[in-house]
Amino acid sequence: MLQPLSNDVQTFVTRDFRLQSGIVMPTVTIAYRTLGVLAPDRGNAVLVTHGNTSGPQMIDPLGSTGEGSWNEIVSPGKAVDTNRFFAICPNMLGSSYGSTNAASIDPATGKPYGPRFPDITVSDIVATQRALLDHLGIGSLVAIVGPSYGGFQAFQWAVNYPGMMKGIAAIVTSPVVPRERSEGNVARLLATLSQDPNWNGGDYYDRGGVLETMTQIRIATLKN
Repeated sequence: MLQPLSNDVQTFVTRDFRLQSGIVMPTVTIAYRTLGVLAPDRGNAVLVTHGNTSGPQMIDPLGSTGEGSWNEIVSPGKAVDTNRFFAICPNMLGSSYGSTNAASIDPATGKPYGPRFPDITVSDIVATQRALLDHLGIGSLVAIVGPSYGGFQAFQWAVNYPGMMKGIAAIVTSPVVPRERSEGNVARLLATLSQDPNWNGGDYYDRGGVLETMTQIRIATLKN
């Protein structure tokens, strides 16, 4: 399900985006939120990467998200001081808060991607963020900061583009997901979704959606 965008969320479109798998997506949209002012030399940017159940609204001054609002971290006088730094929080590829995801229209069919949405990796997510920064004319970062799944992205940035940032702050996360935390996750998720009468193998867009099931999955995720 596509989530409504805040008036403060912008979008960037890149075309013919090649995934790590070799699949080329004709069009990829990345939504993003910024706070602060980009310096004339573009040297004060901090990339904030959100967690699994959040999005760019994580840094909204009055925001509240699954990971907890970061307005006490990304704001004037705080750790990411927006009086000094230009904070950018992109919605990751595949997420439903404005970026291209399974609910987006597949240009080849004119219908939602649904279960045909291509497999993506953290490297793919990071590559779209790099494309966004290139679009903004930002060639280096003060830091990359992110919690949970956002921390995975921060680590991946350090691997893929080690010379592009002065450092990373990866919070409540690890470089590698412990096997006991990840093994069987997709199978369990699909088993839960398949119990919803509207699921239809993932093509549920004309069947009323699976909002209630997704709500329960999100609650369970946040309790974990």
